[in-house]
Amino acid sequence: MSALAVRPTRAVLTGAGWRAALVVVAAVAVALGTPAWARLPLSAAAVLGVASFFLRRYGRRGLLDVVLVVAGGGLVALILLGLLLNVLPTGITAPGWALVVGLLELAVLAFLALFRAPVERAAGVRRRLPVAGLAWGVAAAAVLAGAVVYSTASFQATHVQPLAVAAEQHGRTVTVTVTAGDRQGPFRLDLVTADGRTVVAQDVRVGADGRYTKRIARPSTRAVLQLVPAAGGAAVRSLILDSSSSDGTTR
Repeated sequence: MSALAVRPTRAVLTGAGWRAALVVVAAVAVALGTPAWARLPLSAAAVLGVASFFLRRYGRRGLLDVVLVVAGGGLVALILLGLLLNVLPTGITAPGWALVVGLLELAVLAFLALFRAPVERAAGVRRRLPVAGLAWGVAAAAVLAGAVVYSTASFQATHVQPLAVAAEQHGRTVTVTVTAGDRQGPFRLDLVTADGRTVVAQDVRVGADGRYTKRIARPSTRAVLQLVPAAGGAAVRSLILDSSSSDGTTR
């Protein structure tokens, strides 16, 4: 059967369909920022589903060859997709990754279902279990999975979302502005003086416009304005308010 004249059977469409549904579920989980214990298994299951569909159509050259092709091709595709996302205005974000990787996996499934016929095995022929190929394939898959997990954990540990706090004095008041590159929060605003700490704003959230503003009373002494996660922890941003400044600036 020609590779350009494949007519997918009901079984092929069913196999491609449930794999496509798994890809969509995994992409949505990543885009919504679900916990790692949920999104990582779903993502791995989606990749394995696409890989098994690929193996059924390119398995003549052995399992090891298929694993190496999938792993190498996947790494190259991720690099290229990362470069593409980096030049887009949205930048490299979790929803962006979920969208482009999900679309790539769906495109691969569609291509395999429409243009590649499953490999037919000869009747009565028993294939020997490729122990060495399986071992190398598992090793390659483990290295790939480890690299993905490590890079993801490293990115999450070191990546700091754009977030800034500014203030402008107007007589006896100060307008505080919190800006960010995307939706963030909730935070709270604390004003720290020599007399102690005072909460001046609760449930601070940066909306779709990337800005939150709040007018507070101007402190009579030198103070530090801190942006603290609502769940607790150390301040993520701090700003010194100098009461001796009369031109409306902060430093």
